[in-house]
Amino acid sequence: MKINDEIYKFNLKKELKNIYPFLIEDCFKYKNRLNIKFGNSYLLETKYNNYLYDIFIKYCNKVLNKFTLKDNDFKCWCYYSDITFTKANWHNHKKSSTINSVIYLNLPKKEKGIDFKINNKIFNFMPKKFDFIIFPNYLEHYPYPSNTDEPRISLNLELRCFEDSRKIFKLND
Repeated sequence: MKINDEIYKFNLKKELKNIYPFLIEDCFKYKNRLNIKFGNSYLLETKYNNYLYDIFIKYCNKVLNKFTLKDNDFKCWCYYSDITFTKANWHNHKKSSTINSVIYLNLPKKEKGIDFKINNKIFNFMPKKFDFIIFPNYLEHYPYPSNTDEPRISLNLELRCFEDSRKIFKLND
């Protein structure tokens, strides 16, 4: 589902229901790698990495223009935030990807969502558990951290492509 010209949203409950507890377990297992310098993110080692990327690529192929992957060095990053880890900042993924995505695994009850800067305006997206968004690398965004004991846990997946993200996202049609 397209929520604007640059962001697509899907819900992966069906695809993740059987592996969800194991993904959460992996997120907690590697939480000691958390580095607030990187905005509460850390590299997540999970045996489901290829499965998640297969889903990511499948959905990209459904909604985006044709693209060619530069490599298959697929890394999964976990964003973890709770009352003790509250750092957040505006950022993009221009240096690390062409196509970016986020899978929301756990959200606090008082979730504030994620802000995007689109045409100098702020657009707020309020994710739900299992929501999966796809957006271009240049899109500035700010994931609101949790400021409660309830953790906000999401996964960031990135693809590096030969084509420019604007072409892939059909913005030069």
